[in-house]
Amino acid sequence: MNTDPSDAGRRFAAVIVNYDGGVMLSECVRSCLREGIPPSRIVVIDNGSRDGSIEDLGKQIAGLNLVRNSCNAGFARAVNQGIRQAASEFVLLLNNDAQLESGALTAFAAGFDQRPKLAIAGGQLHDPAGRLQSAFAPLPSVAEELLPLPLLRLLAPRRFRRKTPETQPIAVESVFGACLCVRAAVLPGLGLLDEDYFFFYEEIEWCRRARRMSFEVWYLPSARARHVGGATANRFRGPARVEYQRSKLTFFRKTFNPAAYFVVSTFLVVRTLVNALACSVACALTLMLNRKLRLKAATYWYLFLWHLLLRPARWGLPGKCPPGLTSTL
Repeated sequence: MNTDPSDAGRRFAAVIVNYDGGVMLSECVRSCLREGIPPSRIVVIDNGSRDGSIEDLGKQIAGLNLVRNSCNAGFARAVNQGIRQAASEFVLLLNNDAQLESGALTAFAAGFDQRPKLAIAGGQLHDPAGRLQSAFAPLPSVAEELLPLPLLRLLAPRRFRRKTPETQPIAVESVFGACLCVRAAVLPGLGLLDEDYFFFYEEIEWCRRARRMSFEVWYLPSARARHVGGATANRFRGPARVEYQRSKLTFFRKTFNPAAYFVVSTFLVVRTLVNALACSVACALTLMLNRKLRLKAATYWYLFLWHLLLRPARWGLPGKCPPGLTSTL
């Protein structure tokens, strides 16, 4: 296959989910254009934004494939909308707060060409200051939920790492969805993202599914992307953490036996309460002067109340579509 930088982008379609992305959205799209993806193959799914970012994008860049949901359909459902419209050899999932760096798609294409069984590949992520971010991880396990991560890294340092300065591709268990590519030819058998996950864990389950079908998942460090990270989670701290824990519980409920789910579910409640109490004590000792500690305490108490109220479905990120409905404008 040809991996010439001028041609690699034509082998890709990009799917970008937007929710009040502001100026980051247009920067994200422009990075895809610079890498050679044709505008018509850049599918932007807007999940009911109210900041005008999707309207501004349409005015700035012509020929894009814009899908506008009148409500927040969640990440998995929105990505699936985009994939259904993405006719290409490879489909790139890119967060709206990420930007491809030069040569990223060439590196992705080369990685797929060299590995016929490669289904899903993740790129190297770094923040605007150049610091490495987590880009891959082992599949979730009961041990990882119950034991401290430093202990697990001491026992199995390579398995429990999430980033590395290594420059060679690495076979991994899962990659993160901020900059992820999937080979379109595997999708009829692999299926789309599981829409039971509203936000978080959907790409991890996808990687698990691919590996169980004997496909490969790789981390390709030459496919680099700059990623702000946490744009939505930082705006909605408590609600975003609810979505994270809800998705974690969904993963264990759907992929583990009932006993494992019960253990993880119970431990999650206990750990949330312990963290809430610890942060509250820390706030008292610092006379409530530390804003970061106050925010952490409030977030943990919000989470614990969610558990205490039997995890109501209406809690979480705002503007959600009703179950089973994705309203497209």
